Amino acid sequence: MITLTIELPEEETSFFKEFLSKIHGKIISEDRVPNAETIKAMEELKSGKGIRVGSVDELMKLV
Repeated sequence: MITLTIELPEEETSFFKEFLSKIHGKIISEDRVPNAETIKAMEELKSGKGIRVGSVDELMKLV
């Protein structure tokens, strides 16, 4: 048995999981790393530059 650490683009994850199931492989652990756009948005929010909404519906009305 061998354990590999790989890095995949988000859009390829479902394909890879399907492939693993066909070859009887399994995912032992999974870490999700935010992309640059998400990191920038989180930093803006931490610095107080964001807006606060009460629900997802309110948020969707803003976009």
